[in-house]
Amino acid sequence: MSGVTVRVALFGSGWIQRFHARAVLDHPQGELVAATNWREPSLRELAERFGIPRTTTDWRELAEDEGVDAVVIGTPNALHAEQAVACLRAGKHVLVEKPMATTVAECDAMIAAAREAGRALMVAHCWRFHPAVRAAREAVAAGRYGRIVKTRGYGVHVNWGPSGWFTDPALAGGGALIDMGVHAIDTARFVLGDPEPVRVCASIGTRYRDDYDVDDDAVLLVTWSDGTTSIVESGWWQPHAGGPEAETELYGTGGYGRIFPDDEPWGEEHAPQSMYSAQMAEFLEAIVEGREPRPNGEDGRVVVEVVEEAYRSAAGLG
Repeated sequence: MSGVTVRVALFGSGWIQRFHARAVLDHPQGELVAATNWREPSLRELAERFGIPRTTTDWRELAEDEGVDAVVIGTPNALHAEQAVACLRAGKHVLVEKPMATTVAECDAMIAAAREAGRALMVAHCWRFHPAVRAAREAVAAGRYGRIVKTRGYGVHVNWGPSGWFTDPALAGGGALIDMGVHAIDTARFVLGDPEPVRVCASIGTRYRDDYDVDDDAVLLVTWSDGTTSIVESGWWQPHAGGPEAETELYGTGGYGRIFPDDEPWGEEHAPQSMYSAQMAEFLEAIVEGREPRPNGEDGRVVVEVVEEAYRSAAGLG
């Protein structure tokens, strides 16, 4: 199967697609053939930067294009489900950025479309591909810390936060929790061996700025099916963070550990290209080998379920 090439189109031309574009180019079985976005200047800049031969402002053209095998969806969250379902039904494999969608119902529609089409659906929870995160999962599985009693994870921006569609509830589906908290939720679950959520309690609010209508601060308490409790902190514009993005502390009956220990500098790079390239390798190789990639649609759904339950809890509806 080494001679097989997967022709990839990018949906969206924002910052994250630069990482995905480089990741496709890094892999011998990936070929960047097209990109789409409604904003022509950024679309043109992306195409010129990475030598993408075809661009269009109508994503439906690429969804139906037989010259495209797979798509990477990096558009506003509210578009994920519509675009993914259309592409899957048209026979495309899909890698969709986190969060998978804005509701569990949308996740279910995406999963059903992938099953019906017999195509791969992968969710870009990129921190699963960081060597330090994978090492933590292996340490937990090997029993280095005994039975894990609780974890504490962080998805926090210190002294800054995004703008644009990220702060539009109609496009984002939420604020810092659905933007940053999803990293901490999925990383904790991955390190624990992917248990299922049993109960979610949360305090969520808009506390640091008054120029948007979405949350910028949240603390979650998640009880997992293995009995572990995870404390998850998310936020924008925070004065301090207990650790870098996706940092997770582990408290076990046999000891304590964390993904990025103080005596092992994690580096200043916010998002290393290496983990995006490893993520893309999993996606492309799963397609070529005819297997399901991980994290799959069910993994992405779990994270959205936790987020949905957290918002319900904070609103007094849980």
